[in-house]
Amino acid sequence: MRAELAFNFETYHADRQKLIEKRLAQYLASDDPSNLWESMRYSVLSGGKRIRATLCLAAAEAVEASGLGQSDGGFDALSTALPCACAIEMVHAMSLMHDDLPCMDDDDFRRGKPSNHKVFGEAIALLAGDNLLVYAFETILAHTQAVDLSKTLLVCRELAAATGARGMVGGQVLDMALTGQGASLATTEQNAHQLSQILSQIHERKTGALIRFSVWSGACLMGASDNTLVRLGRFGEILGLSFQIADDLLDVSGDIKTLGKTPGKDQASGKLTWISAYGEEAARQKLNELEAEGQELLKQSELTESALKPLNSLLSYAIRRTH
Repeated sequence: MRAELAFNFETYHADRQKLIEKRLAQYLASDDPSNLWESMRYSVLSGGKRIRATLCLAAAEAVEASGLGQSDGGFDALSTALPCACAIEMVHAMSLMHDDLPCMDDDDFRRGKPSNHKVFGEAIALLAGDNLLVYAFETILAHTQAVDLSKTLLVCRELAAATGARGMVGGQVLDMALTGQGASLATTEQNAHQLSQILSQIHERKTGALIRFSVWSGACLMGASDNTLVRLGRFGEILGLSFQIADDLLDVSGDIKTLGKTPGKDQASGKLTWISAYGEEAARQKLNELEAEGQELLKQSELTESALKPLNSLLSYAIRRTH
């Protein structure tokens, strides 16, 4: 009997990136008005890591490989989940374009290039981000195959929730409201419990909501059971928090070449982060705890160990990444 080949995350991720990039280019091929679509392509096709889209595909593939879900009409996991995975990248790109605007975080660089508004102007950057948001829903509704309409509509509803007041938009509002107060809140011991709750709310909405949706949606589209969806949803929340804490650490330890954006801005603006609240050592300890919890959740799901290797690797990547 042949020994099972070792899982290679770099190869897996690179292959999924190619699929995602090719499909995104197809979806964004329109050119009317030309400057609007050029602005959209500039931010979406700028060489991102495609972690959120890959999470969607990995969850769909895990359900398929475990033999627990079903896709109507015989379509495989990649064909079924790719439109949603691309829609997630559109929403993510929109959030970055809007975050970089002078009225928000006012950053001149993104992914090592001038921010969208520095190239196309603030008005077009704003409108291109708006169009990416609505086009994400159009992409899911127009291109998702092999899934009954109820699942497609459920996925759209959950994406709206992950993006709006209960998700990224609400998290950004909370983050903005506390900008400049990070140091004062963090140094008041009696506010420790309140601080933890505030941080959790910000991260669960601003970063965690879309990452949770990424994992959940791929499994949902493949017909995963309620038990598996609950476990994977919570896994996505843990993954989202891990990404945010790692981002906070990189903001104090990275540089513009590796990060692709201006480092040190959180500290300079007095943002409330895990680092300003608890320090680097406690933040790294929290990452270790989150990794253990995430691994346990995957074990509790109905998915097979071999099928879960991509998701386990993505958790490890989120915690140990250097850019």
